[in-house]
Amino acid sequence: MGVQLESFGALLRRLREHASLTQEQLAQRSGVSAKAISALERGERRHPYPHTVCALAEALGLSDDERKNLETHVPRRGRRNTGSTDRGRTVPTPSAPAGVVVPRQLPSPVRDFTGRAAELAALDAVLGWMDKPVAAGGSAQPGRAVVISAISGTAGVGKTALAVMWAHRVRSSFPDGQLYVNLRGYDPGPPATPGEVLDGFLRALDVPAAKIPPALDDRAAQFRSVVAGRRLLIVLDNANSAEQIRPLLPGSSSCMVVVTSRDSLTGLAVSVGMHRITIDRLPAEDAVTLLRTIVGSHRADSEPEAVADLARWCDRLPLAIQIAAQRAVAHPHVALAELTTELADDAQRLEVFSVGVDEYTAIRPVFSWSYRRLPEAQARMFRLLGVAPGLDIGVPAAAAMAGVTPAAGRRLLQGLAEAHLVDSAGMDRIQLHDLLRAYARARAEDTDTAADRREAVHRLVGWYLHAAAAADRLLHPGRQRVVVDAAPVPDHPAVFVDYDAALEWCETEQVNLVAVTRAAAETGLGAAAWQLANNLWSFFHLGKHWTEWITVHEIGLAAARDLHDAQGQARMLNGLATAYVGMRRFVESLDHFRAAHELFRAVGDRWGEGSCLANLADTYLGLQRYADAAGYAREAVEIFRKIGNQYIEGVAMGNLGEAYLGLGVYDDALGLFRQVLKLCRDIHHRHGEAITLIHLGEAHLGRGAYDNALDCLFAGLDLAREIRARHSEALALSTLGFVYQRTGQPDAARQHWQAAIDIYDDLGDLQAEVLRDHLRHRKVTDSA
Repeated sequence: MGVQLESFGALLRRLREHASLTQEQLAQRSGVSAKAISALERGERRHPYPHTVCALAEALGLSDDERKNLETHVPRRGRRNTGSTDRGRTVPTPSAPAGVVVPRQLPSPVRDFTGRAAELAALDAVLGWMDKPVAAGGSAQPGRAVVISAISGTAGVGKTALAVMWAHRVRSSFPDGQLYVNLRGYDPGPPATPGEVLDGFLRALDVPAAKIPPALDDRAAQFRSVVAGRRLLIVLDNANSAEQIRPLLPGSSSCMVVVTSRDSLTGLAVSVGMHRITIDRLPAEDAVTLLRTIVGSHRADSEPEAVADLARWCDRLPLAIQIAAQRAVAHPHVALAELTTELADDAQRLEVFSVGVDEYTAIRPVFSWSYRRLPEAQARMFRLLGVAPGLDIGVPAAAAMAGVTPAAGRRLLQGLAEAHLVDSAGMDRIQLHDLLRAYARARAEDTDTAADRREAVHRLVGWYLHAAAAADRLLHPGRQRVVVDAAPVPDHPAVFVDYDAALEWCETEQVNLVAVTRAAAETGLGAAAWQLANNLWSFFHLGKHWTEWITVHEIGLAAARDLHDAQGQARMLNGLATAYVGMRRFVESLDHFRAAHELFRAVGDRWGEGSCLANLADTYLGLQRYADAAGYAREAVEIFRKIGNQYIEGVAMGNLGEAYLGLGVYDDALGLFRQVLKLCRDIHHRHGEAITLIHLGEAHLGRGAYDNALDCLFAGLDLAREIRARHSEALALSTLGFVYQRTGQPDAARQHWQAAIDIYDDLGDLQAEVLRDHLRHRKVTDSA
């Protein structure tokens, strides 16, 4: 037996952790998205491109030998992979499963973190108490939630910074991972719901999407079961109530929870018990130290009184000090005393017009002081960021919202970053602290008319609508079903150089795409809402992002119904039903397909009508009613041949071929799939080519032509991996297992079935259970 090499993902994670970098920090250094790095480390992506490996090696500061070692760990593709040899033929070893997923979701710690020694020690003491055995040989104490709060003026006091810094310090004590979520309890927009958070946590813990129950109580129970006995640190940031937190608490004493909130969360303290750590403003000495760290000791030493005054006018709040100090850094030739006088004047001005005291009272003068000194173009960009949907935003999207060129948008955002009003969220992306987002929105509401704000959001929606359409054209060439007439073409639309760029953009923007779809529906762009959902079909189909797929289509369906738009309703019903087929919710899918079919027929959309017939065929394939599937597929083929669209004709022919496979008519299936393969290659439909090669392998398997089957399956597996079509990859691996079973190679068969199961589990596809049952049956048969 050969030596099992460490996987590329495991090596990348080890090198990153050795460099003391988070995934987000490595993303910023390398230009590779944090999502892509996460996928590589988890083994979800196993074939990085050479330029990606080079960028990662450069960012990690690897030596020549280390770089070569990293490169050697990139798996080769298809037959070039070495493996066991049997019956004179090389059997490629499928990529090893990533194993137990260890989430590492902590954001980067604050660079200039200062003070808080007592609070850090208190958290250390809680960890020590948690690990203290009840008695010699006893078990650990039951876990408690640690709540970090402040008694008053809590906004901007540094709760998140403290929690994240401490979590990074002790992460080695939690080898099973660290979960983090911003609950958005005080954002201007809606807070995160417990159900939404649990969905994200369970996915991070490798629970397939299809196995996550829809009801909140069931999700909470599943979460408690999954984390039981695992050594996990869970950071719940910016909670607004005990009700928001309670469903997210594990039941196991092996886990520790850190919650940050501006609320005292008394109800939680009474119901589950917790250790309270209240943090106040920085002590004067620490506040001055933080200022000195940022502006430089030489400058601070030359004006010690001004430094002390500046800390006082910032109310010793870390966020305010950061903003004020960055303004000082940006104006090195202006005396600190002069800057302090400006801040004092702003504070007194606001005090005159302020009514009452709220959580922003202490920090608002610093925001105002920094904001009022922005050039108008920067100030307008800042205001617009306050009304932008989503948690972060890319430079091109922000520029589109502001109606400026990407280059101008980048300069404006850079100016805001230098003023410490926005933070980096990765390559060419920024985000706002929730307080700054609320302040920006308030300034927008005070300064800009409702019409101006709505037009800005509509520009953003239009940019996303056309960007999604551009991505769809690359992800599924020949589909030709994008719709963009709800918004004019942007002056600077998104351009993707290839399939991979389009897919990576969709993955990066996944959360924002849902938020933008919702914003479109809520701001009077109902047509854009359903069109955006329509244009995301290829991305959802490839990645099987069930939750987002269903959410945007439900938003789009509601919008289309409000508009009495039959075409929009038909497309949304068709898209929803396709998702239901993937989730094996066949009864719902049949109802939706039939309703969509009637609507398409009513509006005279023959393409849509044929699409529903092809999709009904696909549904009956899932139900193993192959004669029904063949009937619907034949109807669809007839329609598409009249229309002349090769892409969708190939889909329908492929469904008919699959029905023939189910019926055991292998020669007819083979002839159909050969036609479909030529068609896919003619229109450069790579995903269609991959799945058709796999179906050709199935047809050859049925005919007993095992060498031909292996040829087709290897080619399909290679292409599926290249385009990151994981469902197709799993099908190829599964079918290879059956080839090896038929040719008397049981070990190779089990190996490939297990690799397919791992992928199906990750995608939440119930086909994993079918293969598991088959494996169990084979074990019984073998033992008998």
